Amino acid sequence: GRMVVCAMMFSVASFAQSGKSTASVHFNYLLDSPKNMGFGANYGYEFTQNVRGVAQFDYFLKKDGISYSNGNVNVEYLFRLADSKVTLYPLAGLNVWGGSWDGGSDSKLGLNIGAGVEVPLSSSVAFKAEYNYKTQYDGFSTLNVGLVFPLSMLQS
Repeated sequence: GRMVVCAMMFSVASFAQSGKSTASVHFNYLLDSPKNMGFGANYGYEFTQNVRGVAQFDYFLKKDGISYSNGNVNVEYLFRLADSKVTLYPLAGLNVWGGSWDGGSDSKLGLNIGAGVEVPLSSSVAFKAEYNYKTQYDGFSTLNVGLVFPLSMLQS
C-alpha cells in the first residue's frame, strides 16, 4: 500500500515540475518577398520535461499593399545543454496563414517545420531566435527573435 502511495506522490510531483508554462513576445521577418516585418506572441506549456506545446499568433505589417497574419500550433522537442543552460529545439506543427489587401483576403492551412534556440539572460527572461518553414504557396520561411518569460505566477 505504501509503495503505491509513494509512486503516486512521485508521479504527481514530476508532473507538477513538467507543467512549466512560458510566454514570449517577438519580432517577425518574412524571409521571402515581399519581406514583411511584424510582431507576435506565444504561450508554451511543457507536457513533459522535453516536450512543449506552443500556441502562437503572428502579425506582419502591411507592405506592397498586403498584410499577413498567422496562427500556429506547434510541438517542440527541447534539448537543454546543461553547462550553458541554452535550449535548442526542432519544431513541427500546423499553421493558418492569411493575407489581407484592399478588396480581398486569402488563407490556407499548412505545416510548420523549424528550429529554435533559447539563451537565458537571467532567471526571468531568455532570448529566443526561431526559424519556421511553412508549406503553403510553394513554401516560404519566417524568422522571429524575441524574449521568453516563465509564467511562474501561474504555477503556485
